[in-house]
Amino acid sequence: EGELTNDPLALSGRVERKLNPLTAVFGQVQYLRDSFKEIDYLISPTVGVSRLLVKNDRSGLAADGGVGVVWEKNPGLELQTDGAVTGGQQFTHKLTATTEFKQKLTALWKMDDFGDALYAFSAGIAVAVTSGTQMKVEFLDTYKTKPPSADIKKNDIAMLVSFVYKFD
Repeated sequence: EGELTNDPLALSGRVERKLNPLTAVFGQVQYLRDSFKEIDYLISPTVGVSRLLVKNDRSGLAADGGVGVVWEKNPGLELQTDGAVTGGQQFTHKLTATTEFKQKLTALWKMDDFGDALYAFSAGIAVAVTSGTQMKVEFLDTYKTKPPSADIKKNDIAMLVSFVYKFD
């Protein structure tokens, strides 16, 4: 209807190095721009450890934690630089040979104020189109515990439909 209802840009990149079949170390960078949350940009490079808790033919559950730094710039405010702590978990379950349920939760806390955090939750279904591509429908909820002003909603929800290409 011509009204802007959502305008975020979220990017993340991650590199992992396996130490053994269940444990890996990683480096990652997260970026967020969200005009509705009044975040000009939030950049957080972190390093950490990831651990597979469950891994079988149908299901997988992993958890990770890391430390790093976060830079957050909000309109009209000074750039904030803080230490960062991250945590996350990811669950997958194959419903059929070509269809899987995926769920993920990530958290980014600022070391100077653990009450100032950014949480992202997603859950969805992915269907293989080819061995390297998927169609995916997912629900996403992003929650910022301390937005820059009281007028800003703490969470945004979205329904995403995407085409995924996997690099192995």
